[in-house]
Amino acid sequence: MDGSRHVPPGQKIIPNFIIYRILGQPNIDVQSWTLKVKGEVEREMTYTYEDLLKLADVSYVEDFHCVTGWSVENVRWEGVSLRKLIEASKPRDTVKWVYVLSVDNYTTIIPIEDALHEKAILALKINGKPLTLEQGFPARIFIPHLYGWKSAKWVSEITLLSYYKDGYWEALGYHERGNVWNEERFKW
Repeated sequence: MDGSRHVPPGQKIIPNFIIYRILGQPNIDVQSWTLKVKGEVEREMTYTYEDLLKLADVSYVEDFHCVTGWSVENVRWEGVSLRKLIEASKPRDTVKWVYVLSVDNYTTIIPIEDALHEKAILALKINGKPLTLEQGFPARIFIPHLYGWKSAKWVSEITLLSYYKDGYWEALGYHERGNVWNEERFKW
């Protein structure tokens, strides 16, 4: 670290990602995989991987932050704006939360305002290449100001809800929001 960048409190820069597969690593058949956007919406949507590649509209460089205290600098993220996917489903005014389900049955929940953030994406590429299976191929969530447990890999469903529902780590005491700059690691 050259000191020119601000690192969030409690974080240390490391050179490479540490790969977590808390529920194991699923096998993905990209030909049959789909992403569903559903819940409190006027129109449920289903996307194939090819659909998402055509919709890709976001590319930027941001750091990744794990709640365990490590960060990786200057990662190029490319994918589809979560706002675009959510708005295409015409969410009801009552929506307050985005509940994410992955192929491996991992879940997390994100406040709607964070999911609609201009840099919140469904990432399809990392550092100019398609995601590897270890990094969440075919698609993962990424929201730069939230800890990595909110960046669910192997995403298969995005459900818009008016009520809060614990995801995997939230049920174990992790914070509802998980803002890295506010050190929102735990509920207490």
